[in-house]
Amino acid sequence: MSTVLRKRLLRRGPTEPPGFDPATIPGQPTDRTLTIDGDEFHCRTVTSPDGEWTLAFGQRADRATSRAFRIRNDRVVDWWSVSRPTHGAIANDGTVALVSGTGPSDVGGSLEVFDGEEVHLERQFNATTGLPAIRADGSFVAVSTRPPASTVTLFDVGANRAVAAQTVPRRTPRVLGFHGDGKYLYVGIRRNDDPYLALDTTGTVLWGSDRFRASRPLRARLESLTEQLRS
Repeated sequence: MSTVLRKRLLRRGPTEPPGFDPATIPGQPTDRTLTIDGDEFHCRTVTSPDGEWTLAFGQRADRATSRAFRIRNDRVVDWWSVSRPTHGAIANDGTVALVSGTGPSDVGGSLEVFDGEEVHLERQFNATTGLPAIRADGSFVAVSTRPPASTVTLFDVGANRAVAAQTVPRRTPRVLGFHGDGKYLYVGIRRNDDPYLALDTTGTVLWGSDRFRASRPLRARLESLTEQLRS
């Protein structure tokens, strides 16, 4: 490849992130106190995209036990005992993705996906896990792990398998949710809401920011940009 073509390719910047909607980024859980059968629970809550479902998770006031609750239209539908819940997400069909931590002296976490009756997926991680994202229809879930793992893992819930594990070397990835009617899983860096890269539901990178492109090996960048010119 000529030097001139290399320079042309490297100057070619990425398009705008397709389908990206800042309003779709999962928000931080909010605090809520629930009283169930006379017991008070200090919970964190997240809601489904359509606002119909709420997932609440937290400790009883005496810290003797932790529970998670599915709430629909302000009514508790069901609950179950959990251990050290830290983050969660809930889909429009009530499917839950719940992340839990390990003991105070250990590093790691777990992800469970279930609908109140059936556990669809369980995974353990040897790194601290971040906020999960769940597609609106409950079919896909993604979760990130902090360094040194620095990975975003995408799961097909129905197939009970990991579709892809996208590493983000030397950075702390954050899932920014499923965008474009669930076609794109966006990933950011740290607490920044700016998209860094986008995966489709097969785990293929469909879009990358300038920073992502610059982090890739030169050969991979040139091959990718050559394909863009041909398309």
